[in-house]
Amino acid sequence: MPLSDLFKKSPKQEPPKRPSQEEVFGSPALQKDRVDAATEVMGIFDRHFRTPQGIHPGTVLSAAAWLAGTSLYRSFGYAQNPEPGTVMLSEIANREFPKLLDIFAFYMFQSGVRIKPDQFDLQTPDEFKPVKTLQQIQEAHQDEYNAIMKRHGLDYLEGARAGMIVCSMVFGYHCVQRKDIDPRVGAGIISMGIVTGAKTVPMPLKLEGSAPAPVAENNAQNNQLTGVLKSIASNSTSGSETRLVLGEGMASMQEALAHGGKYILVHPGVVEQLVQNKIDPYLVYETALRLEMESKIPQIDFIGGIVDELLQQWSGKPQSQIPIHIRQILWLSANADNFGYVKSGNGWKLKR
Repeated sequence: MPLSDLFKKSPKQEPPKRPSQEEVFGSPALQKDRVDAATEVMGIFDRHFRTPQGIHPGTVLSAAAWLAGTSLYRSFGYAQNPEPGTVMLSEIANREFPKLLDIFAFYMFQSGVRIKPDQFDLQTPDEFKPVKTLQQIQEAHQDEYNAIMKRHGLDYLEGARAGMIVCSMVFGYHCVQRKDIDPRVGAGIISMGIVTGAKTVPMPLKLEGSAPAPVAENNAQNNQLTGVLKSIASNSTSGSETRLVLGEGMASMQEALAHGGKYILVHPGVVEQLVQNKIDPYLVYETALRLEMESKIPQIDFIGGIVDELLQQWSGKPQSQIPIHIRQILWLSANADNFGYVKSGNGWKLKR
């Protein structure tokens, strides 16, 4: 049975038109256009992702998320035209990503799966890591994807939103019906795929005939290091509310998305570029922390361990051996008072 047939037989209930959802879900007619486009996109997976060995669920989930994220990237309308694969950090991507995740979660809930963002498993087991790259998926399928969206009158932003319905369809098939992969792992793959697609310069669209312009080699030494770090730090800080969440890896993001707060998460591609230029990636995290403290954010919380025990455990060890999230709390312990903060439990609060 083609994957798309599974969803034609079970039309989705129209999303409730609450004021907070109005902007994302739009009119019933627009919702129908997205669902129709998403169902047609499922034909891509029917035709191209079946092999004699079966369907690799991690690749399908990643591909759906990458195509949606790529469409979101194109909706930003960047004036510059860097080389494909270049990491592009922007505040607009940070703002739009949670909105797409809300759409995915909405349709995921309709299939009976109740998973909050802080329950997504972002550590993909080796057997579910995609066997194709982002660029390979774009090269093979993005033109057909965009042509489908245009036929249904959807621009790049609406194409990304329709892509969330595609993600929910492949999620429902592989994680709910076939149970090929744990739903928390599947949701994590989709979440990370959207971010990757939305922050990575895509391959040019053949149908638009646009070729990437040559760019000068990125060399951090040509700029003042402080300015570079501030720019990266600003674009690597997301979320809202009146607290900053620190923690290992993506744990701070999960906590902030689930319970409110800001978090610092540097794109892996940026980390790689920093290392290549012999710049310690930790400096971005410290700079972001400084910027938040200079703006007088009221509270800084640490998750994933007891601060006092970690300070005692890691104090005096070589910086190169200490994880980034631990280096942050060591720096806070030594410098918080200078910024007007006092330690309180498992975090720091701004003095009144």
